[in-house]
Amino acid sequence: MEKKIRELFPEIEWIKDPELQAKVVASYVDALKTGGWEPEDMDKIPFTLLIPNCPFSYLEHVRGVTRVAKRAMDEFNAIYSAKDAKFTIDNDLLVAGALLHDVGKLVEYEKNAAGETVKSTMGKNLRHPFSGTVIALRNGCSDAIGHIIANHAHEGDGTLRSPEGVLVNKADFINFESVKSFLGMK
Repeated sequence: MEKKIRELFPEIEWIKDPELQAKVVASYVDALKTGGWEPEDMDKIPFTLLIPNCPFSYLEHVRGVTRVAKRAMDEFNAIYSAKDAKFTIDNDLLVAGALLHDVGKLVEYEKNAAGETVKSTMGKNLRHPFSGTVIALRNGCSDAIGHIIANHAHEGDGTLRSPEGVLVNKADFINFESVKSFLGMK
């Protein structure tokens, strides 16, 4: 399962620390097993239930958010950290947080008898920012990564997000809002 997760998310290799790479993979193994999914299902699960007949998968969304956040970080660091090193966004923290920002959806969603993706019992009780934070922390990820996951959605509005958390939040909403706009949704 670990090998397949790394194949599906080649962006894991962008994390320089091999121990952190392993923790990200372990978080995915945990979430997939807990949710009753196989790695290949991530390319079939809709990335959101808020868009009817969502045309993009969980896998595409997570990869898209990770790629947009990384590009933003690279541009930010090229401009700001060149002037003052204290304004450097951490690559490993950002990439791990972006890859795991929606890991909780793998327990928030389930497949019903008709084969449709719906909210699970756990998902009705806990939204994915909370379940995802628990999954990441119990697999050895730092509270800084937990912070990104917990605050990436509207639950984090009004909080002081870390710089990495800001980029993941904005990349997530760039993705979500752009898809809605293409589909003519408000």
